[in-house]
Amino acid sequence: MLNFEKAKIYGVDKVGSSNPAALIRTDDAVGLNVTVGTTDITSDFDRCYPYSDMQEVTDAAGNVFIKIPKFYAKITPNDDGTFKHQISGVRYDGFSTLFVDGEGNELDYILVGKYEASGNSSRAYSKSGATVLVNITCDALRTACKANGDGYQQYDFLIDLIIKELWLVEMKTTNSQAIMYGYANGNSAAVATGRTDAVKTPSGSEESNTDGKHACKYRGIENLWGNTFTWCDGISFSSEKVYICTDPKSYAAGKITSPYVYHGNRSSGGGWIKKVAPLNRNPLIQYATEASGGSATTYFCDYALVDGSVLAVGGAWVIATSAGLWFWRGGYTPSHSDAGIGGRLCKKPL
Repeated sequence: MLNFEKAKIYGVDKVGSSNPAALIRTDDAVGLNVTVGTTDITSDFDRCYPYSDMQEVTDAAGNVFIKIPKFYAKITPNDDGTFKHQISGVRYDGFSTLFVDGEGNELDYILVGKYEASGNSSRAYSKSGATVLVNITCDALRTACKANGDGYQQYDFLIDLIIKELWLVEMKTTNSQAIMYGYANGNSAAVATGRTDAVKTPSGSEESNTDGKHACKYRGIENLWGNTFTWCDGISFSSEKVYICTDPKSYAAGKITSPYVYHGNRSSGGGWIKKVAPLNRNPLIQYATEASGGSATTYFCDYALVDGSVLAVGGAWVIATSAGLWFWRGGYTPSHSDAGIGGRLCKKPL
């Protein structure tokens, strides 16, 4: 029997406009609203799939996740260089999904750590009230996440893109810090996890959405930007070339040989992102293809770095206006670690 709520299509058009406020709702998203308060954010999308079916899940070890149910998406180019993004619980013509495993099988859901990773190099966790795990390489953090058992992994590029689709359709802006600044405004050190636990709405900040001095969460997931950068697995670079792997068992920082597959080119230079576009191989896998000509308040309002082979995303406690959901810091080497980079425990069903 067809689930009529899952069958609805929610869309946003003009993504990539120079004015992030110029985006417009389409399809069943027309008429839906989001209201940003001092700390809370109320959203009509709470009753819309897949947002309505996102839920908090705790495993036997006490790790807390946000369960995101599978949805399908479509990205359509416009003549003016912008894009229309649509999502639905039903696979309509032209729609595909990022909820896949290494063999292309569709996954019913993914689990994303509610909190930034804590613990140590032997085992990583997703728990409230813990010190964020930093000073660890991408490879070492992957090992620490996998120590939790089969299916556990760290945050990866497919998960990153899934969250961006949810954000675009709901928030109708590419300026993530215009909604929530995040803990990213000249702060002196990372804060412990769980700072947003008291926020009653799925998205919001502990005391202020605007001052840059307080942690934020989106759909329950804390500090997607701000506090610490997040290592992002399953993507590697060789100069401008972008390589993607969808099999978590085969992830390796900086790897560009099989099963990593060349998908297309990123911007050859770093800077404020002007254009994010699907790469040639997969209609849903996108990256910053122009990283000059933007600014902190135009186009994607975030920064891309391109002089490395490994990716970290989001921005850290000190970063200020260049932090955000589209901060793709592809300027690291596999051996890099520092006090501003951590990660996130995730899990995909086998």
